[in-house]
Amino acid sequence: MQNKESLLSDAQAAIDLVLAEVRSVKAVVISTGDGFEVAARVEDATQITRMSAMASSLSALGALAGEENGLGDCKNMIIESESGMLVILQVQRGAETFILSVIAGSDAVVGQIIFFAKQAARILQIA
Repeated sequence: MQNKESLLSDAQAAIDLVLAEVRSVKAVVISTGDGFEVAARVEDATQITRMSAMASSLSALGALAGEENGLGDCKNMIIESESGMLVILQVQRGAETFILSVIAGSDAVVGQIIFFAKQAARILQIA
């Protein structure tokens, strides 16, 4: 990873943006494309490693599904459940791919999560 300090600073700024703008966010995790944590803020710190690995796997499945169905590159995924939602965005920073994951409660507005998650992704893209 080139310029790790810059990456960590940008990752923290991206996380802070999502947490400040979207209510009922329970976790924001930024991971490498292969599933390792870069930065995170979660209610339960034991979730970070699992979330990073899971987001990487889901991202890979989304990429495969997009390719197999002729939809092109997967940009984001939304998983909505009874208790909340998980939004995963793939972020390109130079030659590296990162994954931004946001977990929010059921009272969160999916459009708001996506809007601010994309703004956070733009912070990460600036290298």
